[in-house]
Order: sequence, then C-alpha cells, then structure tokens
Amino acid sequence: MGTCVITVNYKGADVTARCIASLMRSSVPVSIVVVDNTPDDPLLVTYLKDYPDVTIISAPKNLGFGEGNNLGLAWAIKNLDFTQVLFLNNDAEIVSNTIAVLEAVLDSKHDVGIATGRIVLANSPDTLWYGGGEVDWKRGSGHLPGFLGPSDSTIAMHSRYVSFASGCALMLRRCVFESIGCFDSRYFMYEEDLELCLRVQQDGWKVWYESSALVYHEGQASMKTDNDKEFKSAWNPENGNLPFYAYHIFKNRLLTMYLYARGGNRAIFLLYFPFFIGIKVIRFIRHGRWSSITAMVKAWRDYRKEVKP
Repeated sequence: MGTCVITVNYKGADVTARCIASLMRSSVPVSIVVVDNTPDDPLLVTYLKDYPDVTIISAPKNLGFGEGNNLGLAWAIKNLDFTQVLFLNNDAEIVSNTIAVLEAVLDSKHDVGIATGRIVLANSPDTLWYGGGEVDWKRGSGHLPGFLGPSDSTIAMHSRYVSFASGCALMLRRCVFESIGCFDSRYFMYEEDLELCLRVQQDGWKVWYESSALVYHEGQASMKTDNDKEFKSAWNPENGNLPFYAYHIFKNRLLTMYLYARGGNRAIFLLYFPFFIGIKVIRFIRHGRWSSITAMVKAWRDYRKEVKP
C-alpha cells in the first residue's frame, strides 16, 4: 500500500526523465506509471532505461492530460496496490519528503479527498507558481493568490483548506476516485483539475493545501513552441500556441460553469465572463490573431454540442 504516481509524457522524454529521477529520491516508496502520449516514440524508453521499475504505457494517440492520466490510473487499479494516487506534471520535480508529507495529510485529515503542495518555478525557486487556490467564479477558472510573487510569502506558507488544487501535483484518495471517477473525458487539456476539485467537493470531500510539500515546476512547458524561448502567459497574443489554448480554455470554462455554477455564482459568471472574453478578443484583433478568434468560435459551438440535451 502507498502512493502511485502517474505522469503523462508528450514529446518531452528528457523532461520526464528528470521528473522520474526526483521521484526515485522520494523518502517513501512509490509506484511510478508514465503514460506516453507520443505514440511509437523510442525516446522515452531510451531516457528511462535506467529505471526498469517504472511502467511505461503507450497511448494509441495523444489523449490529452486528463484521459492520459485516466489511462495510467486504469492500469494501476488492475495491477498495483495503493491507497492514493499523485498526478504529477512531467515537467515537475519533487523534493524527497514531498510525497510523505502529502500522505501524512491524508492520514491525519479524514475529511480531505485531495492534497496538494507548494509549487515554485524550477528556474526561479523564489517565485511562486501555486500557493493554494480558490475557484474564481468571475472567470470560471482557478485563482492563485500570490502567483509569481515570493515563494515564501505569508499566503504561500499558510497551509489551509482551499477550493482549487493545481493538476501539476494533485494527490487523490483511492476511495474518492472509486466513488466519483477521475478526470472528465470531455476535457482534452486545461481546466480538468478545476472540474475534478469541484466534483470532489460536491461529493462532500475537502481540498487541503500543504505548504511544506514542495514541488519545482518548469511552468507550462507544453504550451511553448519551438519559437518560444521563454514562457509566455496563456492569453498573451504572442503565445505561439494561442489558438490551441484559446479553444480548450474557453470551451472548458464554459463547460465547468455550466456543470457547477449555481445561484449567485452563476450570476457572477454570466455578468463578468463576457467582459473578460471581450477584452481578450480585442487584444487578439489588435495583434492580428484571427486564428485564435476562430478557435474560440469553434469552442463555443463544440461546447453547445456537449451540453445539448
């Protein structure tokens, strides 16, 4: 019994290898499953040749983040004995006691279904990526207090109940996913962690942020293109992957709010979100990013198809 760690690889074998190396230094034993969303790519096997105990599952195609993790979890349920699963981004690395600390949270707090830790930028450890999160009903997303601020700020060092845990490093009880399932297959990428957190809380469980569980994160490496030498925020008009991001984020936020926003929260979303999107569209027009606007139109149409009775 213990923790099964699942990570998804997509054209990042060298990055994944660094993630696995950090897991091997864990102070508690873990089972590791890598889902390769890059079909028939020999690089991952080459990079992980020194880790024979790591299970590699080759997906038939790029399944995206959620379904990739679901594939790994399905295999783990059939073949491994574990009490919780840690979903870890392949561009993340843990310190040796991180998993032990998160396990201790679940052992001591019986109302907690999800435990997560403090995430800092790998190339700038003094900069905070995630220090606890809450649902932002205005934007239909997760809100990260202290984001890109000092990694040792008061809010970052304050362990507490939260309503949103980043999928970058999310530990989930086995009894929880056995009851309500795992990631929603309708989310190819982005916002699936928010949907899962809301579903878990809807089932009566809580989410806990533990500041002493440290994770180093490259910072959405999968969003960079070959021409992006540095990280650019998701909505940045200069982001090379902007049409892809705009499609999935827009559609998935609409879907999440359709599923969970009720009463006052729904009113807040309906009042604010159009302005938020409108500002983005204006910026895209000014920068000539017409393909991103087209992607958002398609996202709206696909969202309507998914919620159509």
